[in-house]
Amino acid sequence: MICCKSAAALLAALLIASAPVHAAEGEDLAGKTGKWTFSMNEPGPDMKKLGAPRLKALRGHLQEVARMISSSPAMSPPKGFEARFWGSASGRDRFDICTGKKCPPSRPTGILALMIGSYEETDGKTRAAFNKAATMDISVNNLGQVFSHLRVLCRDSEGFLLPEPQRDGERQGIPAYLNDGHVVAVLSRNPAPLWLPVSRERYLKAAIATLGTQLSSVEGRPVKQILVEEGRSWIDPGNEKIWVEKSRTVTGEVEEAAEQLSERMRRLQSELDALPPELRQQQARVDTTVRGDDGISPLLPLESSAGVGVVTPNFEFFNRKLPADAVQLVTLQWKFNGTPVFDPDKTGITENLQNGKLLEIYRTVEWKKLADRVQLR
Repeated sequence: MICCKSAAALLAALLIASAPVHAAEGEDLAGKTGKWTFSMNEPGPDMKKLGAPRLKALRGHLQEVARMISSSPAMSPPKGFEARFWGSASGRDRFDICTGKKCPPSRPTGILALMIGSYEETDGKTRAAFNKAATMDISVNNLGQVFSHLRVLCRDSEGFLLPEPQRDGERQGIPAYLNDGHVVAVLSRNPAPLWLPVSRERYLKAAIATLGTQLSSVEGRPVKQILVEEGRSWIDPGNEKIWVEKSRTVTGEVEEAAEQLSERMRRLQSELDALPPELRQQQARVDTTVRGDDGISPLLPLESSAGVGVVTPNFEFFNRKLPADAVQLVTLQWKFNGTPVFDPDKTGITENLQNGKLLEIYRTVEWKKLADRVQLR
């Protein structure tokens, strides 16, 4: 009898041990232990030209940032969510169009995107869903990210002309700029400027060149004919009979666009010609809320302090004496899902697990460790 009871107990124990195949189905998904992963895209041709050692070094920088963030209490371990770190590398900043011996050397840049997806149960399967992911982008040596979300005013052979980023306090002790509602936090220990002012003369010349390119494009297109029927009445003096004459005239939208562009170019050239020599190097200021049909924002009057200054990225910012892969600049950006919010210090962030974990990471990561990685000039 004792033997039978022991066998029954053993059978029950085996059944209990083997039963939890479906136990996870009843588990609270918000408490499910998750994971974080790191992956990188294949390097493009520009990165391959820089060589495997530089790519390896840049990958190492991004992996180190991922490990630093994963040490946050919110991810030790992840609960109810998965975090994916996706890295990408480029051999050249997208705003760096300078060519020639006088240009600063191109430097490899990297972006690490952190995506947080919460667990969901669909068709009997539990998986992390990233269709409503909360994200944070961390870039390394990518000067263009400082100007992200700002409209390109125009460009010339020297580079891009952009509105000056506007300082907006700090985020977790990191200096930040507010670009069209998006916060860009910037870590740098280099006192060199991130951008340089653009003179009124250069802005006008770039605007004229931009319009010239548009005009060439318009003039090269076939004319779209529009037939307009007009009526004209007159009285025959002989018999006083009223005659109505029908006529057709041909016009075209292309000619009208070309005329407008040509007139705009003439006005800008007149403005440039009238600039006194002592004012040609004054920083250009524009009202970015106003732009013509050609997309060009007009210069504000010389005496105006309104609007925003025009600048261009300063690629001389990077110290040429340091290795090309040395971390000299780091930027951070955030996006909370729901009604999109791009500022971790802003109210109105949708209360859900993904956003909550991203906020927790933002508040608990030791950002000073990342700052210490940025090298001095």
